[in-house]
Amino acid sequence: MVATTENFQKSKEFFESGDIINTLISFNEAIEHYDSAKGNRKKELIQFLNDLLQYCQDNNLQNEEAMVIRTLGRTHTKFRDYVKGLKYSYQALKIQKKLGKKLDVAESLVFLAEDLEVSGNYEEVIKTFNEAAEIFHELGELEKEDAMKIEIERLKDFSKQMVEDEYFLNKYQVDKY
Repeated sequence: MVATTENFQKSKEFFESGDIINTLISFNEAIEHYDSAKGNRKKELIQFLNDLLQYCQDNNLQNEEAMVIRTLGRTHTKFRDYVKGLKYSYQALKIQKKLGKKLDVAESLVFLAEDLEVSGNYEEVIKTFNEAAEIFHELGELEKEDAMKIEIERLKDFSKQMVEDEYFLNKYQVDKY
């Protein structure tokens, strides 16, 4: 919790100085260390991001706005509010595609795929990871492309196993007894 508090305080200081990028970097570090079982600052953290979003919108900072929205998505996902997480992830992706920032688009696609995985729609997750992998390939980010391919194979294996398990459950009528 100490890392969360320190990073969140740094985020506030960066925001006060107008440094949106470092605000988000520090905030993301805070969220990564946030323990929702022990933490009770959810409303404060979300409100901070909403204030940051409003600042970006008021000052026509579209790239930063997309990054804040993406962070809102990740934060809601961290708090297990997956519907809001997906909503914000889609919004951020839409803005980043409009701005043409390919690396940001690819990274948003990865976050979106991770959020979608919770829904169980593995075909859509694989499609989203594939789109990210293609962009990483175009940008020469081969390590990131390889990471996407690993995720895709993991999901394909998992989906295959689920189909096989369902087949055996039905064949032997396991759930009927």
